[in-house]
Amino acid sequence: MSAPLPEENRLNPLWHSALPPGTLGGEGDAMRHALFLHRCFDGRAMRWSEAMVARTRRHIGGCLSAVELALRLELGAEIEARLPDAVCWARVQEDPALLSPALLADMRDRAAIGLMAQDSMLADQADETDNISLSAEQADLLAALTLAQSGWADIGPDDRPMRADLPAEAMPELVWTAGALLAGALIGGDMAASAAKAIDRACAALLTRHDEQHMPFAQAALLAHRLRGAGDSAEALLYLARRRHVLALLALAADRLAVDLPCLARHVIEGEERALFTLCRAAQFPREVAVRLVLGRRSVARGVDDSVLVEYADDYDGMTVDAARAATSVLGLSAPLRAMLAAVSARRSLRHGA
Repeated sequence: MSAPLPEENRLNPLWHSALPPGTLGGEGDAMRHALFLHRCFDGRAMRWSEAMVARTRRHIGGCLSAVELALRLELGAEIEARLPDAVCWARVQEDPALLSPALLADMRDRAAIGLMAQDSMLADQADETDNISLSAEQADLLAALTLAQSGWADIGPDDRPMRADLPAEAMPELVWTAGALLAGALIGGDMAASAAKAIDRACAALLTRHDEQHMPFAQAALLAHRLRGAGDSAEALLYLARRRHVLALLALAADRLAVDLPCLARHVIEGEERALFTLCRAAQFPREVAVRLVLGRRSVARGVDDSVLVEYADDYDGMTVDAARAATSVLGLSAPLRAMLAAVSARRSLRHGA
């Protein structure tokens, strides 16, 4: 007979919230993906806000359109002339399930961070007298990050091209999806086979040229590295929070916790609000910064009642950093182990009825 779970684990719901819910596998993962697809393209009442859904659609349509345009330029006039106009976004609107869970999650994360950076609950009006001391390099990096991320706030038509500035590990899913949609549009034609080979080469060429160095996630990680020490003081963190530099704050948390930034960002977007407070405590953020991040996340998804949120905030300083880091330590594991551990934990919860 197996030993019972330690009491501290029974009382710690953060263990499950720190695991990646998008990679649980099996029916749960497929259902979660289907529900968010339905919300983005047809649904109504769900956790995600209307603004979040609209912004996610904008990122999907814009990035797919941008990659499609780049591939068309790569293919040449003969093949391009045989393609219908605006294939990718039109095809996805007809059949949203063509978007993989990974690609949809990447688009949602970008959209959520961009939306949080615009939310008035996260920020105060800028006070010209409230400044922090940054080196010229640090100030330039912060300005460059702000400029690079500005495209994430684009609210134009869904199919207008948007810079596809995804991290290197996320870009292939977008490019190969667009390539497959273009190749699919030519099935049955006299050039289908040769066009598919040309599209294959075009996708590979586009990925070879993809350089994430000047893209938001990479720039935020570099800024966090440069701010280590005096540059990431409590005053600096408050300055960033009050001016809605969300990605910079997440990068600082990821740097302090030795966690990949995209992984941490996904946890912030998907996690429960109590888990977000725990994450901020683990990163030793001031209470005000934690509260602002949690309130900003409400522009993305509904949360607990305000009275419960006040309780979480009141308990913040009483939580030890060691306990918070233990609760979020799973985020520092390698991605394959996190995914499999999530699956094992989910199956165990089903067996125990938890």
